[in-house]
Parts: sequence; C-alpha cells; structure tokens
Amino acid sequence: MDIWQLIERDHENIGGLIREIPYALNDPRAVGSREQMLADLMDELELHAIGLEASLYGPLSRESQTRALIEDLHGGHAEFRRQLRQLARRRTGTAGWLDTFEDVTFLVDQHLHRHVHELIPAAQRLLAPQEVSAATRAFVRAKTNALQSRRRGAAAGVMSSEVALITTLAGVAAGLGYLVWNSGRFARSQSNRTAKAVERTPREAMRSMPR
Repeated sequence: MDIWQLIERDHENIGGLIREIPYALNDPRAVGSREQMLADLMDELELHAIGLEASLYGPLSRESQTRALIEDLHGGHAEFRRQLRQLARRRTGTAGWLDTFEDVTFLVDQHLHRHVHELIPAAQRLLAPQEVSAATRAFVRAKTNALQSRRRGAAAGVMSSEVALITTLAGVAAGLGYLVWNSGRFARSQSNRTAKAVERTPREAMRSMPR
C-alpha cells in the first residue's frame, strides 16, 4: 500500500466510528459503549495526525505553495481535538451530547475533506516518486512507534498495579504471620504460667498441712 491508500484506509476507519457512535450503547460499563468508541475515535484521529506529520506535513510545510495549507490543517486539528476532549468529559446521556458530537464531527469531516481535495493533490504534484515511497515508510513507522509506545505505557500501568497488589498481599501475609507467631508465643507463655501455677499449688498445699 502507498501513502494515499493508507490515508484512505484511516479515513474509512474514522468515518465508520463517527457513523456508529450515535447508535452505541449509552452505558459506560458496556463493551462498545459511546465512551469507549469516542476514545477509539480520538485515538484514530491522533494516530492519523502523527502519521501525516511524519510523512507529508514536514516536506510540504517547507514548500511555499503548501505552507499555509499545512498551518491551516494544524489549526483545524487542534480545534476539533480540543472540542472532542471537552465532549469526552461529559456524560453521554446528558442533554445535547449527540448534537455537540455532530457539530464536532462536522469539523472532523471538513478536515478529512481537505486532506482528500487539497493535501493529497498538492503532495502528488510536488513529491517525486522516491519521496512518496519515503513518505509511505515514514507514515507507517510513525504510527507503529506511537502504537508501541502506548502499549508499553499500558503494560507499565498493568505492571504497576500488579506490583501494588503483590506488595499489599505480602504485607497482609506478613501481618498474618506475625499474628500466628504472636498467638503461638502467647499460648506458650500461658501454658508455662499454667504449669508453674500447677507446680506451686502442691507445694503450697504441703506447706499448709499440719506436721
């Protein structure tokens, strides 16, 4: 696949999520909930931007014909990203959530439309075949690195939780061990005191007997 096909595939994934989210379950605990799908949409958009930044935005921002376009695309991405983050902080069941979602995703649609009708034609016109190949590799590499970084972060989070759990369990086990040891020591102490009391009783009884 070349970079044009990779961009098209990303656009299809993003468009599919935008169409599905209004019909998703409104329960944040459910698999495939609106909250989860909105997070997936934001991830897809972020990865797409990372790929474009590494592949096309860099070379085209150095060209006088496309510098203003790249600046506009940066601004458009920052704006819908800000609005999506605000939307993600709201409960999906609140009044007006879907209306706001439609407004924000209209900005996303406009942004992707500019990719297809402005960014890609300009890149095809200005980039040589070897530059297109380099852009394709850069697009894939940037997205792959971003995904791997996220997975490492998620794994680190899991490991941190596991370490915390192990530490807690170890503390509980140590506490139980101390209680058992202390109970045994207390029992032995009680037993010794009882034995000594038993020894003293006959002796005291014998001392009290008339001679």
